[in-house]
Amino acid sequence: MENEAGIPTFRHPGAELGDMLVLVDMPRKELALRTGVSEKHIDAVIAGNRDVSLPFAKRLECALRVPARKWMDMQLRYDASVFEQKERDRFHPDEMDVSLRLAEVLPVLKDFKLLGNPENDIDVIRELRKFLGVSDLRVVSDITRQVDYRSWSRSVDDLDPYMLLAWRQMCERLTEVMPVASRLSVQKLEDSVLAIKHLMFYPEKGLPFHIEKTLAPCGIAFRLVPPFPGVPVRGYARRRGDGRCLLCLPIRQEPQSDFWRTLFREISRIINGNGNFVDFFGKDDAETYADECADELLIPEIRYRRLIGNGDFSFDTVRRFAESQIVPEHILLTRLIRDGFIAETEETKNHLPEYAWEDL
Repeated sequence: MENEAGIPTFRHPGAELGDMLVLVDMPRKELALRTGVSEKHIDAVIAGNRDVSLPFAKRLECALRVPARKWMDMQLRYDASVFEQKERDRFHPDEMDVSLRLAEVLPVLKDFKLLGNPENDIDVIRELRKFLGVSDLRVVSDITRQVDYRSWSRSVDDLDPYMLLAWRQMCERLTEVMPVASRLSVQKLEDSVLAIKHLMFYPEKGLPFHIEKTLAPCGIAFRLVPPFPGVPVRGYARRRGDGRCLLCLPIRQEPQSDFWRTLFREISRIINGNGNFVDFFGKDDAETYADECADELLIPEIRYRRLIGNGDFSFDTVRRFAESQIVPEHILLTRLIRDGFIAETEETKNHLPEYAWEDL
């Protein structure tokens, strides 16, 4: 943090000490006697070759009636400016490779004002360090492996650890200032399931806002976020240290039924006590259970089985049954197709609308 002349922005406290001695007309030898140090010590401090320590600051407080805290503050600001300059000049060539891997998403991060306006490649590295919360971009992969260990214990195709950490960090930053209740309340979330189901009948425009407002009293900061290449996730949730919870879903042009099933998957995970997860695409016992929980929230299994037992899957019957369960027709149709009770035809596809999220 130096100016164009290469001089630290903040002066060494020794320079301030030298000016003060001139101002009060005190020889260095006299200050040495007053503070109980050698004149050589005073010379070294004034020349900036020796720091002002706390004991010496206390002695200066007695000798010059300038609070020790002021001397220590000057020393701290000077040390910080010197350290900042060293950090600005420090980077490993491999960090350039990491920044190039993330180049595709830099415009998105800039649009959300999560990055500054770097003027060159080195500035990009500095901005990414701050955004990702690391002092060296080379550690990003290790951090991702440590935090999202489930993704590495089973194979997730095309997973980019650098993109994943950047995507998670974007989710964290975009939700950290959202106004929500001070703590996650699972009871309120359970009580809000019916209200969330009603949102399925809302038009696409403004829908994310309504979901956000419905989940906020439960202590959940909800947001739709842009997807990143190499991040095959359905959603991300984390319970913060202050007790609140964030829940983010990637924006995708997809059938409305897929979006709602994903949202209810994540809601069910939170209700069942898992407030920290990255929900990857894949199939294992945990994913199967999450799907079953989502289906149960949307249409209870016992009622769904009654419909199956009747054997009538005409569009009129499906529509009436869906209305009785307070879900749109496409939610039930998709489940019947998935379970093999209805064939996926052009006619059924006409009953399965998609979200485009064009207004986001």
